[in-house]
Amino acid sequence: MIIGQGEVVFLEEPEPRPDAGQVLCKPLSVGLCGTDKLSFSGEMPAVEYPRVPCHEVSAMVIDDNSSRGLQPGTAVCIDPYNSCGQCHACRMGRSNCCKFNQTLGVQRDGVLRERFVVNADRVYEVPNGSDPRVFCLTEPLALALHIVERAGDVQGRWCLVAGIGNVGKMVVSVLRGRGARIIAWSRSSENLHQARTLGADVVVGALDPDATTQVLDVTDGEGVAVAFETAGTSQTVEVCIKLAAYAGRVVLVGHSRQVSNVSGSEIVFKELDILGSRNSSGQFARAIEMLTRCPTPWREMISDRFSFVRSLEAFELTSSKCIPHGRIVIDFPD
Repeated sequence: MIIGQGEVVFLEEPEPRPDAGQVLCKPLSVGLCGTDKLSFSGEMPAVEYPRVPCHEVSAMVIDDNSSRGLQPGTAVCIDPYNSCGQCHACRMGRSNCCKFNQTLGVQRDGVLRERFVVNADRVYEVPNGSDPRVFCLTEPLALALHIVERAGDVQGRWCLVAGIGNVGKMVVSVLRGRGARIIAWSRSSENLHQARTLGADVVVGALDPDATTQVLDVTDGEGVAVAFETAGTSQTVEVCIKLAAYAGRVVLVGHSRQVSNVSGSEIVFKELDILGSRNSSGQFARAIEMLTRCPTPWREMISDRFSFVRSLEAFELTSSKCIPHGRIVIDFPD
């Protein structure tokens, strides 16, 4: 449990019991995402302490108290979002951005615990014969699919991914599958190298003095059709708006308390479409299919694995600016 900025403690608690319509699960593998990093550092606006973190999980069913009939030992992954069904977003069919959304590990306690209970309609079975642990990547892959879906048609179009962290890498991979022309933008040379291996056509060092010129040169001076902001910094928001083409689109993904210095006139003159992207909507089945069909490239995004008792080390690594790392996973015993 995170009890404050940079503070993690282990607590003993009674084993939870599933109410009617709920499933009791034992985690197998839990992924740490940018939200967990910000929760640990005290920078996540939606988190109140104390909080059991994490929502990216593959798990095993212990007890199903619903009509699903899930057998003990069934491998599953979890859709961590709960919506109210009544607010404007829900009425518009966009429950992923429900005003009263309750995401595991954010607005309510998450899955980094030896047992957890979840509503049965949030449970997806892992296909037989698959490695269940790789399906802790289902939620972040569904997130990336939703991000790209927000951009519309990207086939053959130049797309900038500003921020090549865990989300940015998955966005690059999804864009490659959609036939986009991809420019990866990052301060990290290692992350840019990984972006190249994942399918980026062009990589640009964010600290290069001619970084903006490089993007404009590649796009014949026009800028990109779509700019994805996946770093969560004021600078990358500004870069995306600056490098978006006239009549282009900007998709904002990263969370930040920072305030960006954005020119309203630039947005107006370019008639930019500025879109947010939050959580995912209807993408879990597709993500499961992709992980089942070709798990290796997604599994290779995992750079470090820790046991549950070493969770604090895992969180400290997420916050490290000195030690390069990719996606971090905490494994529980079978």
